[in-house]
Amino acid sequence: MAGDLNAETAAYAPQGDDVSCGVGDHGGAMEATGDVRAEFWQDIPDAPDDAELNELRKLLLRREQIALEKLVRQEGEKNYHIQQVSDVIAEAIIARSGRDSQLRMAIEPIVDATLKNSIRKRQQDFVNVLFPLMGPTIRKSIAESFRSMLGAFSKSVEMAFSWKGLRWRFDAWRTGQSFNEIVMLHSLVYRVERVFFIHGDTGLVLAHMEGEGVGSLDAEMVSAMLTAIQDFVRDCFAKGDEGALDTLRMGEFSIFIEKSNKAYLACIVRGTPHDSFRTHLRETLELMLVEFAEDLDDFSGDTEAFSATERYLESCLVAHYAGDNEKKLPLWAKFMPVLVVLLLCGGTGYYWYTTDRFNTTMREAVQTLRLEPGLVVSHVERQKSGPWKVLALKDALARLPEDVLRRAGFDPSLFEIQTIPYLSYDASIVTKRASTGIDVPDGVEMTFDKGTLSFRGTATMAWILETREKARSLAGVEHVDMRDLRDPRMGEIAEMVRKIESVRVEFPVNKDVPVPEDTEKLQKTVDMLAVLEKRVKEMGMVMTLTIYGHADATGTEKRNYEISQARARTVAAMLYARGSSMPIAMYGMGADHASGDGGAGSASADRKAGGSVQADRRIEFRVYLARAVPAGTEALLQ
Repeated sequence: MAGDLNAETAAYAPQGDDVSCGVGDHGGAMEATGDVRAEFWQDIPDAPDDAELNELRKLLLRREQIALEKLVRQEGEKNYHIQQVSDVIAEAIIARSGRDSQLRMAIEPIVDATLKNSIRKRQQDFVNVLFPLMGPTIRKSIAESFRSMLGAFSKSVEMAFSWKGLRWRFDAWRTGQSFNEIVMLHSLVYRVERVFFIHGDTGLVLAHMEGEGVGSLDAEMVSAMLTAIQDFVRDCFAKGDEGALDTLRMGEFSIFIEKSNKAYLACIVRGTPHDSFRTHLRETLELMLVEFAEDLDDFSGDTEAFSATERYLESCLVAHYAGDNEKKLPLWAKFMPVLVVLLLCGGTGYYWYTTDRFNTTMREAVQTLRLEPGLVVSHVERQKSGPWKVLALKDALARLPEDVLRRAGFDPSLFEIQTIPYLSYDASIVTKRASTGIDVPDGVEMTFDKGTLSFRGTATMAWILETREKARSLAGVEHVDMRDLRDPRMGEIAEMVRKIESVRVEFPVNKDVPVPEDTEKLQKTVDMLAVLEKRVKEMGMVMTLTIYGHADATGTEKRNYEISQARARTVAAMLYARGSSMPIAMYGMGADHASGDGGAGSASADRKAGGSVQADRRIEFRVYLARAVPAGTEALLQ
């Protein structure tokens, strides 16, 4: 017990996390015990090669040795199996996947969950990968749709302000078709006169058809012309497939081209067809590519295999005719489409602007919550209508999320916030937690930095020891630094301990009472111990005293132990007679520590009596200080 107390309080000046008070065997010098404890086990030498000691070790630790050997063997076998599996895992997966679908069924949920989680966490990376592929296609589709929409919309508006337009509205109501379809049906005039099915790589005409009443035309010449024009456009202007030529206008004629990698359709049209013709042309090409896929792959110049394409080409030879010429619209009506388009664009732009502004504000509010100490936003669910849902982890000492948003100028009603309690290790939160849990007296400064809670100033030793235990138990505190914390009374205590431990009281031969010249010295030492005990109690600490009795080599070993213990008991009796309540340990050392050196403070170190050294017949004191245990907690410490 005395040894543990001494280790606990070996120095009154704390070093690192350890705060202890006491004086060692070297004149009461203060020393840090943290590093000594950390290096203690590294300094233990190897066990001696002693047969009896080894046999005793085998008897006591046999079960532990067997268990340790078993653990080492299991670890080696585990590493061996891991290496064996790693050598064949790739071949095993290939063999299993070729046998049945069990491996796919087992891995599919894991891959699916991993992919979903990766997309959710790295949305921007997937956007960067997919944008180069989808961007050109989307732009082309939007451009074509917008151009067709503007053409149809403009014509519809023009027809809406004429008597013919009213009649067409009635036809739309009667037939069930939309007004735009009726307008296009009566206003667009076109005729497909020729259609060519041309091989993509060679530019050879695989098949072609001409409408009724259309003069003959050299198909190979048309194919060569189209190939040359497309090569020219691709070399000079186009960059990739999105820039391929799809329409060529020459006066009242237009050439519509629907192209794929293997082949393409080219139609010579008189007039302007509506959008359904382009869709029909695309669908026809897709059907032909599916049916004649093998013939296109194996094409070597023989077009006989493509004679069956006539039924597809014939479906493209369509014609539409308009009625009587219509009157010109007034000037104001011609500007109506432009005005409507401007209003539509303005409304769309305002909607996108307000939506983007709202989303930006919401993202800034969420970022404000993320930056707040003690709050961790783990999930945000955006709602098209209604408040955004936010799930956050919140420390008990952190501010409420609603207060954070309100102070930052955001409306808390825009969010539906749910919090989950947790302990934050943020520096400001840990500092607030320390300030709440520790009552810092005047004269002490407390700081927290990088996991270390530091104290500086002066305080009582009882407060220092109690605060050290509290600080270690605080969440987020990794180290407690009390090196700059001092108790002003410890200097006096240390000096008293040094004087007491330097006292050497000598005894006559075979006597347990001091020699006459040391009686007064012993009495003064007892008085000093009583004063020290009182001072230590006032500081909230306890003191333990150990008295070592010594004898010289005269007499038997048994008698030497008895007389040395009697000498220690004599001093203890004097302390108890003074009303001392401190724990006193008494040890009779016999002549084990007999020497010719009486040590410091011995007035008769060189005196000889009965042929032995007088200084060997002595007593020595060791004082140990420790923090007092609160009443009622003794059972918890056992």
